[in-house]
Amino acid sequence: MYVYGIRSLFPFKKYVLQNINVAEDLVEIKMRRDKRYNLICPRCGEKMTKNRSSYQSARDIPWSSAKSVMLVYEAVQGRCRVCGKYSTLHPEGVNGHAKATWRMMIFTAQLCRFMPLKRVEEVLPVSASTAYRWDKRVLEEELPEPDFDDLKILHVDEKSIWSNYGFITVVLNGEGDLLHMAEGKKKKAFTSFFDKLSEAQKDALKAVAMDRGGAYQAAVEEEIPHADIVFDKFHLIGNYLSKVVDPVRRSVKRKALGKDKELIKGQRHNLYRNPENRSEPQKRELEKLLDKYAELNCVNTLKEELRRLWDYIYGACARKHLNRVIGWAREADGIAPLQRMADSLEDSKEKILNFFKHRITNGIIEGFNNVISRINHRACGYSDTDYLFLKLRQESLDFCLQT
Repeated sequence: MYVYGIRSLFPFKKYVLQNINVAEDLVEIKMRRDKRYNLICPRCGEKMTKNRSSYQSARDIPWSSAKSVMLVYEAVQGRCRVCGKYSTLHPEGVNGHAKATWRMMIFTAQLCRFMPLKRVEEVLPVSASTAYRWDKRVLEEELPEPDFDDLKILHVDEKSIWSNYGFITVVLNGEGDLLHMAEGKKKKAFTSFFDKLSEAQKDALKAVAMDRGGAYQAAVEEEIPHADIVFDKFHLIGNYLSKVVDPVRRSVKRKALGKDKELIKGQRHNLYRNPENRSEPQKRELEKLLDKYAELNCVNTLKEELRRLWDYIYGACARKHLNRVIGWAREADGIAPLQRMADSLEDSKEKILNFFKHRITNGIIEGFNNVISRINHRACGYSDTDYLFLKLRQESLDFCLQT
């Protein structure tokens, strides 16, 4: 019986399909080289003379219920008449070193995007180590290189990827594409990114969004002193909560007695919440707490005033408001954390107000940190940082491999 169209499933140029052997869980496809085509040297493109040939095998994508599909083909070794070199020719789309078709490697890489390497062998007859090698090779070949032209905005942050491994520094462009990743969170981890840029590419940069880490600031001031540093508003609010609100709350709780302790208990997250996110019972509980303790009322009021800073449209108005917040904080003589925060805001004033020139935050990179956590958790950590960079870049581009 002749089956029409079967050859279209195996589109290997210059090869002829000979026969297909089908078993319960194995399919073997045998092909020979089409003698109508000359042997061409892959180095110089000239004709080669045949030296010898042998049949080799390569794994191919699953077919129906058979997970194991073996492509058996004639590999021809030829000698180039011009350069005098010997070369072994494989079908186009077959990787002779991996002993697999390129589409099989891409299919494996597609699975590696959504499952741990150890689970791939439940779907395909390949080991976890083979899946790792193929996935890395495919990503190296298929992913586009980072584009450093027309860069104007950068986002930089550190991320802990494993308790025993430490931190990585990640750099994204304004669209959220991963441009750079390096081990550590010190100045060198960020300056290694600027080593990849030309002077013209550095000159084109306008602003860098970051938290208040001194190492990243030093790198920007050294490498691109003309660019504005923009402190992330979410980090500033979080810093205020952890260094002002929480110390004052703990201090009040230590001094409280009897029923007053119960009033403070469980109010930490209620103090952290934005007013619009509190339920009516939560609002009533917080009102009782703030009426009782003037210190908490003061730091909570200043928290809301600090949040209002980013509601302004014009930078001059925002500057006046920030100066008022700093002044109010200084007037609270009995609250030491507020005094320290006022000094910190004064020192960081220009970098905070740069937001109104560029309108950027680090929200995009904080969201990407969740992607890093998910990928790292799925793999139970990465020892190969080059491979981790490829996996993260794939996600930042939302790049889909095509077989």
